[in-house]
Amino acid sequence: MPKIPTFQSTARPTTEVASVTTGIQVSPTSTVAAKLLPAADAITNYSIKKKNSEEKLVASKVILELQSESDKIIQSQKENIVEEDAVNNWKNTFTPLVKQKISTIKNRRIKDLIERGIDLQNAESIYELKKNSFTALQNDSLVNINNKITSNIGKYATSDNPIMKVKYKTITKQEIKNFAEEFNLPENVLNQKLKAADRDFLLSDINQFAGQINGAEQINNLDISLKGINFLNNEDFGAGVYSAYNNKISELTVKGNPNSDYDRALELVDELKNFKRKANGYKVDTGKFSVQIDNLEQKVLTEKISHDLLVRKQGDNKLFYDYANSLKGDLSKSIADPYGQPELTDRLAATEMEEEFDKRIKQYIFSNPDASLEEKRSYARSTTYVLQNRYEENQILKLSAFNLQQSDTEIVDQYNTIVSDISKLTEGTLDQDTIESYESLARANGYQDIQSFMNDYLPLLKSQLPQGQ
Repeated sequence: MPKIPTFQSTARPTTEVASVTTGIQVSPTSTVAAKLLPAADAITNYSIKKKNSEEKLVASKVILELQSESDKIIQSQKENIVEEDAVNNWKNTFTPLVKQKISTIKNRRIKDLIERGIDLQNAESIYELKKNSFTALQNDSLVNINNKITSNIGKYATSDNPIMKVKYKTITKQEIKNFAEEFNLPENVLNQKLKAADRDFLLSDINQFAGQINGAEQINNLDISLKGINFLNNEDFGAGVYSAYNNKISELTVKGNPNSDYDRALELVDELKNFKRKANGYKVDTGKFSVQIDNLEQKVLTEKISHDLLVRKQGDNKLFYDYANSLKGDLSKSIADPYGQPELTDRLAATEMEEEFDKRIKQYIFSNPDASLEEKRSYARSTTYVLQNRYEENQILKLSAFNLQQSDTEIVDQYNTIVSDISKLTEGTLDQDTIESYESLARANGYQDIQSFMNDYLPLLKSQLPQGQ
């Protein structure tokens, strides 16, 4: 086998590529490319910051949108006094909204920003829910305790049992103490509420004593025994006394009521003028109350004049109506004497006359409110005569309609008159008195209206006319 010749290299291994080397040295910062490196880094940093700002802005907008929905839910739970329910209702409504919104976002970084932002907001939302719930509980409890106090004061005011009055006071004060303890009210607030209750109870007693015999003395004695000056200032005391007397005076001065007592009301006005708080000498008839008392006195004096006139008029009216009813009774008996044996037509006629009498009297009183008693009596007598005459005329007409002994001339005249009246009735020109006479005659014969009566009456009357008529 031929032998392959070999040789031994004297060169050393190297990573350098084959090239032509020179001795020239170049600075790495002095080339154009090298000078562009800072600008490239700045552009890269700006792009990163811009992207971060965009993501934060998008996340912020979503957070604000979700927070708006959260605020609406919080507002809807504002009156919920059960804290746990309020928080759970908020979570059950708000959490699905957050999940649904995040599910529509593809950018993971934006999702993280939203979730972190919502977590921070949620802590504030839960605090707001708890604060609102406590406020609602406090407000509801305050309304409840005020209602209880009002109820107890009302019972106190209407009770005349001393034992029950003490009971209502004790219950009320205990309710106030329980409320203060439950909501950690400061001691000064508790004392203010207790004084307010004492004030209301004293004002209730003042209202009850006002107008009674020795009422002013009883009010002063109670004020002193309860040390009212410690919780009821002079202005409130004066307002309570004035209001109590004003209420009592109003009860006594119902204009036109026969039970009104204007003289007693004026006595109470004088008592109010002279009312002095013995505990410190304060006079109620001072400042604005002095003006109000003067106005009250003038009002009572003015109304008293009108009241006296009205009562006299009412007395006259009673006398008149008694007189008128007596006349009406006599008129009815003259038509259908209950001790005789009146026919049905007479009884119907009597009832009709009574109704007509009442109608005319009522109309006269309405149209002549200032008429004297004698004028009213005169009208009643005149009405009686008019109705009596109408009844008698109707009776004559009724009898003559069926009287075969009438003369031919009378029958013809009667027939022609009725035919003429019916024609006028149809045309609307028949006078009211004649209409009422025909209506009365129709009812007296068992008919409901004039036309039905005439349908039967005219043929009968016509049959009595002489031949050739």
